[in-house]
Amino acid sequence: MDRISSLPDEILCHILSFLPIKCAVQTCILSSRWKHLWTSLPCLCFDDSLWFKDKRPGESTQDVLTRFANFVKKVLLFHSADINKFSVHCSEPNIYLTDLPPLKSWVSSAIEHNVRDIELSHVYVDVLIELPDNICTCKTLEMLKLKLDFDFKIPTTRICFPSLKCLHVEMYYPHSTCITEKLFTICPVLEDLLIEIHLEDKHSVTNLNISSLTLKRLTLSLEKVLFSNTKHQVMIRAPNLEHLCIYDDTLVSYMVHELHSLTEVHFDIEFDKYFAEDLQEFDPPNIPADRMLQLLKGITNTRFLSLSAGIISALDCAFEDYIPTFPYLTYLKVDIEESGFRLLPVILSSLPNLGAMEIDFLIVGDNLRWTEPQCVPNCLLLHVKKIEICGFEGLKHELELVKYLLKNSEVLDKMIIRSMKGACSKKLFQKLLMFERGSKTCKVEFL
Repeated sequence: MDRISSLPDEILCHILSFLPIKCAVQTCILSSRWKHLWTSLPCLCFDDSLWFKDKRPGESTQDVLTRFANFVKKVLLFHSADINKFSVHCSEPNIYLTDLPPLKSWVSSAIEHNVRDIELSHVYVDVLIELPDNICTCKTLEMLKLKLDFDFKIPTTRICFPSLKCLHVEMYYPHSTCITEKLFTICPVLEDLLIEIHLEDKHSVTNLNISSLTLKRLTLSLEKVLFSNTKHQVMIRAPNLEHLCIYDDTLVSYMVHELHSLTEVHFDIEFDKYFAEDLQEFDPPNIPADRMLQLLKGITNTRFLSLSAGIISALDCAFEDYIPTFPYLTYLKVDIEESGFRLLPVILSSLPNLGAMEIDFLIVGDNLRWTEPQCVPNCLLLHVKKIEICGFEGLKHELELVKYLLKNSEVLDKMIIRSMKGACSKKLFQKLLMFERGSKTCKVEFL
């Protein structure tokens, strides 16, 4: 007995949604019961790599792409139900987008089927993709992921993306200022925003304007490809933002306002002040520090802060040591190189209520020296209860810092030291256990 065919259409379509769409459509040959079932699939995910895997003898790349395009067109033409997710991934976009430009009509067709989730993904192409105008006014669209250079007309008199809650975009040297300066300000219910931009053109300037009353999570990635200028600007205004992650190897200028609800911040900034001095990228040389301080001043409400070694190196370009106060911060994660050993006391002095911290030693050589500050930061005396140190090699400056922290952390409950492979030894552990401890209840774990 064919029991599976007796199941309701909704269940059968749910089962088929776990198959590649090409295989799901092929079930139409099983019986009359299955002939039109594929026309009600809730998820339409197209990937041309399946067509290239089944490439026929003597068939050209263009022939494969034509078959793929015809398949997508046919599925959309006969589709009879609403679409939950519509995605297209092209592994041969350079040929595909120049010879076959139906992507705009495909997206428009998905919108007409009340699509909720759209994802368009291509490997790198030097082509600007035009999206349909009705994408802005789609009332059902909740998630939009665009991994390609795109453009569309943003209406000035209508509400745009009325239901969009999640927006992820990836662009190579954005061509349209309308997209970078307006798109991220017009989504009335947006909660999750991810922007990844590859900055290739050293002669153009990209200005990002991110302004939202509903945004809760923001991830921003700025990648410098070859050479890029340092005049790019990012403006962020989001009073309900809770999570902020910035990955930046260009060191752009930030203007941050009204981030009243922050709880977690991750900054991964790549910057080498000696390399920057050699290239004379910044004039005057204190610009990197000024930019990082401007960024830090805008996020002082956060409770969790993660800082890369690059941001510490940029702060070391300042004419004087200064870090804004973070009155609510309770957890700090920091990567330290040469600059970090000098600025760590300055950072700790600006965190009056710090309760736990994680310090990751990066490889910096064995010729550094830890210099004790004149005054012990108040957070060590009153609040810090847990310290975790990673990348420990037992070098002199590392031992000096561990010794200082154990001695001056008067309420410390636990210090965890994670050593580099090959650095762990019984003799080194015994040496650590002999260090003076300011807290009588402190336990030391050496891993």
